Amino acid sequence: MQSPNLSARGYFLALVALCGAFGAFAQIGPNNPAAATYDPAIGVNPWANPGNVFTSNDARATVATKGSSNLLTATDFGFSLSGAYNVTGIQLDVERSTLGPVDVSLLDGWSSGLTKTVSAGTDRCLVVIHAAENGTTHQDITAMTYGGRSMTPISEVTTGGGATFSAHVEAWILLDAELTLAGSTTIVPTYEPGATLTEYCPTFSAAVFQNVDQVMPVSASVTSGGTGNTNPHQLGSALATLEGSMAVNAVMTGNFTNPAVAIGGTNTYTINSGYTEGTDIYFANASMPTSGGCLQTAHKSIATAGTEQPSCTFAGDVNRHAMLAFTLQRPREVDQLVHLLKAGSLVGNNLASGTPWPTSDATATYGGPTELWGQTWNPADINANNFGVALSALVQNGTARVDHVTITVFTVSNLPIELLDFRATPQGDVVQLDWVTATEHDNDHFLVQRSRDGVTFEDIESVEGAGNSLSTLYYNTRDMHPLNGTSYYRLKQVDTDGATTSSDVVSVSRGTGNAAVYPNPSTGVFTIYDVSLRNGQVAVYSEDMRLVRTHITTGSDVQIHLEDLPDGTYVLMMRSGDEVRTERVMKVSRSR
Repeated sequence: MQSPNLSARGYFLALVALCGAFGAFAQIGPNNPAAATYDPAIGVNPWANPGNVFTSNDARATVATKGSSNLLTATDFGFSLSGAYNVTGIQLDVERSTLGPVDVSLLDGWSSGLTKTVSAGTDRCLVVIHAAENGTTHQDITAMTYGGRSMTPISEVTTGGGATFSAHVEAWILLDAELTLAGSTTIVPTYEPGATLTEYCPTFSAAVFQNVDQVMPVSASVTSGGTGNTNPHQLGSALATLEGSMAVNAVMTGNFTNPAVAIGGTNTYTINSGYTEGTDIYFANASMPTSGGCLQTAHKSIATAGTEQPSCTFAGDVNRHAMLAFTLQRPREVDQLVHLLKAGSLVGNNLASGTPWPTSDATATYGGPTELWGQTWNPADINANNFGVALSALVQNGTARVDHVTITVFTVSNLPIELLDFRATPQGDVVQLDWVTATEHDNDHFLVQRSRDGVTFEDIESVEGAGNSLSTLYYNTRDMHPLNGTSYYRLKQVDTDGATTSSDVVSVSRGTGNAAVYPNPSTGVFTIYDVSLRNGQVAVYSEDMRLVRTHITTGSDVQIHLEDLPDGTYVLMMRSGDEVRTERVMKVSRSR
């Protein structure tokens, strides 16, 4: 008898499917639903064809009306979990997409000054860029309104300041609902008090874009700047952009252009990187008309998600520059609620994601092996027909579509032992018994039992257990006086409190000729004569018990081909129904 050890014998994984087990971790699913509908208790707009979520076949449940959808519910997932398992996690996979979204576009082009006429449009966004130069620290704008409606700051950057001149640029936005309420076309900035103004000069430029997400209009922003005669200017790091979005860029450069232009003059920059120039203007303090700054604004429609790092070339010598860029994203279909249903009711945590739904079908995963969604689950909850999922979407631009919904349940055995492998192998006049455990909990000992008929068992050996273990442990012992003919073996695990659990039964045949292997030794082809293998399988193991081959049997005379394997001893494990027999064979090449 041998006590448990942690040697690196890797053979056990190959035989998990061939031998019985007390219990183990398990993944059940993914399972498809058999029932689906929509629940008007939440949201406004119903789903068309909810039954299309049963399979992945490009037939979809859809919502095309803008706003919050009703709950799309899917149930009857057909689980049949055993009471011997505890639920450790639940994973939901949803294959979904959006159809026909409209991209961000320019509605009213860039113009300078503190007035801006805004046209009618859908999901509009007013963008105002403020640029300034000052002989000391810059003067901040603390608030800005359009037509009396408060705007939102997006980004700002300053280069220089203190004992030298500063270059400053910042961006503000106002969304559609507030634009509708605006009482005029006037932009009014509010400056911080107490700033020292030295040869100070500001300028403003504005544009209106449409089809902009009204929940999260700006998805990314980047600022950079520098001093010295560096030209061209490039944004200091890449700006992340999304499919159908608009990249907006603004750069303010301090200095006079060469050749000189008058205040208000244009053509101070050349725009690079495929952008469309909007504003391009020289501005200065009236008392110092040759010591001001230049502002350029530009934009670029984005067809596919990626990054942008725009650059521009200034038509003159540079002393400092400040640059900002941001991404206006189009309205998206996004999750609103993603819940599980227990006993038909919405329960637990909302695992909705802010990730926009893609334009082609892709699967989003919610939960996983250790995510219980804020609930405690038992097998009866999971097995119930009214266990399932409920989800809703915020539809803002296009049609929300769900093609397929599946649920996977992760469990762990609540039995005291996770038995990975148990086998019996004849070795001459004895039978070798080996088993492997993955975990043990309050395991006192094992009883190795033998039977002539597979019904009545006797104890032949007691092997001490590890008590508690989270490591893979290997056990072995020998039946020194095995029975002739077919013998049946099983393990009885005995808990510290005396409770017992039995493994599946394995069998081994000795001296009866039930399974004849010929020739043995062989140059590589072995024939098994065994009528019981008409519908079974044979697994071939190397001498160190590594699985090297499997064979599904369809007749009584089974040929096993080992010609391509090295010479040596191999173990044939033959399984028919619940009965497992083993036979050692030797492969020897003719040249030996």
